Amino acid sequence: MAKGDKLPTIPATVQAIAATKAKTDEALAASWVASLNSEHSRRNCDRTARRFLAELGAPLRSATVEDVRDALKAITADLAPTSARQIVLRIKSLLSYGHRLGYLQFNAGAAIKVQGDTRSVAQRIVSEVEIGLLVRAARGIRNRVLVQVAYAAGLRISELVSLTWSQVIPRDGGMVQLHVIGKGNKVRQVLLPAVVSAALLRLRGEAKDSDPVFANPAGGHLTERAVNYMLKSAAKRADLPEGFSAHWLRHAHASHAIDRGAALPVIQATLGHGNIAVTNAYLHARPGDSSALKLDPGVFLR
Repeated sequence: MAKGDKLPTIPATVQAIAATKAKTDEALAASWVASLNSEHSRRNCDRTARRFLAELGAPLRSATVEDVRDALKAITADLAPTSARQIVLRIKSLLSYGHRLGYLQFNAGAAIKVQGDTRSVAQRIVSEVEIGLLVRAARGIRNRVLVQVAYAAGLRISELVSLTWSQVIPRDGGMVQLHVIGKGNKVRQVLLPAVVSAALLRLRGEAKDSDPVFANPAGGHLTERAVNYMLKSAAKRADLPEGFSAHWLRHAHASHAIDRGAALPVIQATLGHGNIAVTNAYLHARPGDSSALKLDPGVFLR
């Protein structure tokens, strides 16, 4: 090569293809799922990717933006807005992953718009009275205790259904400590109030340490779907707002704890928030004061 000659440029796509061994869409999806930290996320994303690829009906490398949009529309048609939004976000992540590694020449997901969450945190917070009504509306001892524990500990639904009795540790004062394994396998310890602890321990019976705390009739772990179905049914009987899910109990825990004077760092540790800014959002969702309250009420009567 003569002096001054430029080295031949290797196309970016060719360089990037070496970043993954995936030769098929299914292999790419498996690689993407394996890159996720949380077992809960891996399970949900694997299910979403399989449904999306089956509906797409064409190789990802030849799929157009319209193909992707149509497939997403089909698999989210019967879902609530919040659930549909999560599906779209997962597929956008998959397509971005494929493009970043050079498997895809362009990122069709970048052109897909994500609908905003139409229900704010403030709209998903129910009152303490409504939580009490929900507990009473839950049918059966297991379901009532499940609601109490989910609310008292502020657990994510994945953390709730995966609990085994080995993670329930009796403490002094009639309390129970939960050894919670959260997102990214991060561990935190959560103390339950004595009244909830007593109800939980009564539920155990002859169960072994390895047995699930909240078991299905066959003795296995309840599924997240089964829990949300139960909660929606109980919420309907209690005349709570539509769209109620297990995550609303987590929202309620944070809001009610703030109302009763709990410090934000304590709530952050209990809920397992990686960033206190997430916890702080509950403070803004339910402000205790406002400059609007300082205005002259007589103005509005004129």
